[in-house]
Amino acid sequence: MHWAKRRSYKNDISWLVMRGIVKRIKSKYKKAKIVFNIYFKTNRKRDVQNYLGGGLIAWLDALVDHNIIADDSNDVIGQPIVNFHVDKNNPRTEITIEGR
Repeated sequence: MHWAKRRSYKNDISWLVMRGIVKRIKSKYKKAKIVFNIYFKTNRKRDVQNYLGGGLIAWLDALVDHNIIADDSNDVIGQPIVNFHVDKNNPRTEITIEGR
């Protein structure tokens, strides 16, 4: 992705994180387990690694930028878990953050 598009995407994600999560989090997680549950309209073949290496990085960066997690390094979050689901009527991404 071109750097300008990546920055724009990260800004959009950052706004969503701030709107939906920041109000409910009282302190920064120094260690956390992060699970992405992604719901798609169709049940086609998908590669988890493409999602980790692509769009989910912006989500992790936004969590760091808003002081929800201390860092997105392996020491803090380990390997994020990505699960794929099908929901034809309500495709979405849900992020679960569990302090450890």
